[in-house]
Amino acid sequence: MIYTLLKLKLLKLTLLGTFGAGVVATIIAKDMRKKKKTEDIDN
Repeated sequence: MIYTLLKLKLLKLTLLGTFGAGVVATIIAKDMRKKKKTEDIDN
């Protein structure tokens, strides 16, 4: 019982971590795209 509960908590943490990493990667990609557009305009 405790083992199953621990496994579920670990899975939830892993999923949250993956989701968080995805969100961070998306934000960074958007920021980089924005910078690239402004650089293109400057040139």
